[in-house]
Amino acid sequence: MIKIKNCITKKYDQGNDSIETLKSRMDEFVTETYGSSASVDLSSIEIIDKLHAYVDIFYSEIIENNMLVRKFSHIFYITGEEINGKATFTGPDRKTALKLLEDAKYRTINAGELELMKIIAPNISSIGEIQMSLTPVMEILRELIDKNRMILVSSKTSDAKRLKYFNQISDLNIFKYEYKYDACIIEPGEEFSNEASNGIENLLSFVISHKIIYMSEISSVKPYIRTAYSYYSICEIAGNLMEISVEHLLSEYIKLYGKDPDPLKFKNYIGSLIDSKVFIKINDKIKGNEKIFEKVIKI
Repeated sequence: MIKIKNCITKKYDQGNDSIETLKSRMDEFVTETYGSSASVDLSSIEIIDKLHAYVDIFYSEIIENNMLVRKFSHIFYITGEEINGKATFTGPDRKTALKLLEDAKYRTINAGELELMKIIAPNISSIGEIQMSLTPVMEILRELIDKNRMILVSSKTSDAKRLKYFNQISDLNIFKYEYKYDACIIEPGEEFSNEASNGIENLLSFVISHKIIYMSEISSVKPYIRTAYSYYSICEIAGNLMEISVEHLLSEYIKLYGKDPDPLKFKNYIGSLIDSKVFIKINDKIKGNEKIFEKVIKI
């Protein structure tokens, strides 16, 4: 249950004491208090001592002549009851409601990013900047391919950095390892040969797709995932792949994340996502990858 501390209470003429009248007044309260983008989820209405209902928030926008509606469900709840001939409703104050909305948006977007990251891991593992940011991981993978063994000594500065990364991914079945004294001895695990047979990028893809929460927090990975999610999330709403301009994609990114990325860097993210086949360039517009989208809509 969502806990609400700071509340707004309003009273309306009830007219009669029927539940149906109370329900109709409930929508009026929601619109007046939280704006036209807020609406009562009628399917959630139930009586538990009082009348309770959840509120959904809707955002509509037009992208490339397509009307799209993004919905955030069950952001908060309101209560209603008939007191002394008045329909009395209580819900969070506007500041609290906005905070609850931002929290819900974060959870929804974060979950969507992680699911998308699983899907596009094979693609983004080929992006040079991502490989560079994961240099310690790449060094471990290359050494295991070349020599089937790697020893990291914690007292060595360069090895200490590699160990920091390895400790985050050591439970993957492409590794087996043991600690002796101040050293970590790493060897190929059960799945290493299968993944390595398709090259080091495939190994990196395996690591990314099986450690998405950790990888998603790496600063150099985030903008690529966010750029990809900005596109595929609107296509999921539309129900089909869309051709959109860089400007529209940038606008969607800003709406989702509340940040205005450097335009040149943003174009570079798009270019890398095109090179890695997450996006396809069609004239001056961007379109998604059909195979990726098929997996997105199955989630």
